[in-house]
Amino acid sequence: MRSIFYFFLSVIVLVFNSNAQITPANNKISVDVSTPPQNASFDYDSCFTIGKNLGMTQTGIFQAWADIEIAPMNYSMTVFNTMNWYYPMHNMAIDLTLAPIATNVLEVPSDLTTTAFSSTVMINRFKRLLDSIKAHIPNVTLSSLVIGSEHDIYFGSNATKWSEYTTFYNAVSVYAKTLWPGLKVATELTFDGLTTQNTFAQTLNTNSDYIGVSYYPLNSNFTVKPVSSIPTDFATLVGLYSSKPLCFYQYGYPSSTTCNSSNALQKQFITQTFLSWDVYHTNIKMIDFTWLHDLSMAQVNYFSTYYGINNPVFLEYIHTLGFRDWNGSGLDKPALNELRCQAKVRGYNNLTVANCAVTVLDKNKVNNSGVSVFPNPASSLLSIESGPHDFSKIFIYDVLGNKVDEMDFSGHINISHLSNGIYFIQLYDQLQVRYSTKIVVSR
Repeated sequence: MRSIFYFFLSVIVLVFNSNAQITPANNKISVDVSTPPQNASFDYDSCFTIGKNLGMTQTGIFQAWADIEIAPMNYSMTVFNTMNWYYPMHNMAIDLTLAPIATNVLEVPSDLTTTAFSSTVMINRFKRLLDSIKAHIPNVTLSSLVIGSEHDIYFGSNATKWSEYTTFYNAVSVYAKTLWPGLKVATELTFDGLTTQNTFAQTLNTNSDYIGVSYYPLNSNFTVKPVSSIPTDFATLVGLYSSKPLCFYQYGYPSSTTCNSSNALQKQFITQTFLSWDVYHTNIKMIDFTWLHDLSMAQVNYFSTYYGINNPVFLEYIHTLGFRDWNGSGLDKPALNELRCQAKVRGYNNLTVANCAVTVLDKNKVNNSGVSVFPNPASSLLSIESGPHDFSKIFIYDVLGNKVDEMDFSGHINISHLSNGIYFIQLYDQLQVRYSTKIVVSR
């Protein structure tokens, strides 16, 4: 299967080199840089270098409001002082998340816990917080400011909470742009919040520059959804927010068998992500992959207490999101090699990546073949005009290189049996590949 997959990957590279795809200039790869907790020699610098080497040009920093304003109008600025010298030194932009709410936890200063978000007291205190932060990071380039993290979980379907936060968000966003001219502002909601609470989310995002997304494709019991859900979910988000760039500030897939996953599935998640991102390269500006290392059990227990959740499947989900294990200096999981590879074939790095097939074929075979495949996306029937070629066979592969169908050549093929997603068609003459292209099945 591996030889089939990597042969097929070479065809994918051909198609991507001659058609639209993500580029380092227009689409940003980020990684949440996390460190193994018990190895002082493998420090943040070591971990940061892993991300930077694979093509990361911006990274995320998360701070809860209550962790900054530790007492009313008394600020702890250690993190920001460090940011101000470290990231400019590395020419690294920052997506700064300031969270008055983090998922299901209210993170405002202690004297504001009963204050409505829409009140001038709450708004003015956050403005003062922004003033203080601005003064401590004059050298930092903000690629975006994110106000709130997964707070749709805290709001639920409570219209009053959504409305009050919208008032707060609009006011502080406008103010932030006076401090940082040209600043892009977002608020991060979960995929479920953006879709199931669409009316509230659309109103909240009226003045957002970017649509902030937290994306972990999980079932309600924290087991993983199939990676084939990615293209459908991307299409859903693009359909809802076609006029604004999407930024995935959290994006991950656990590897634990407890979550019905594996290292192999986590790797496939990365493969599918990049193939789907290529389809929506004009819509999805940035993906921040969560996170570099698995959590230690001490960290897992901390988050169990923080969120008030002790479900063992949930704990394994947050435990195994990383691209490396947490022990010692950490060991790469297959997903990290795949992330490096998928970034490499799109021009983000020049790393030597094991088992990363990059084959440059004659682009004229695609560009000047005279072959047309339409419509694309398609739902049930696909038409093929073969031009000057005498094709005999058609093979259809999914994004993992698995052959899902084959047939004798015909100008019209029925694809109604294929699930929504991305596929690749190969047309053969005497068992030689003559033409390969990508199609999207969407209904």
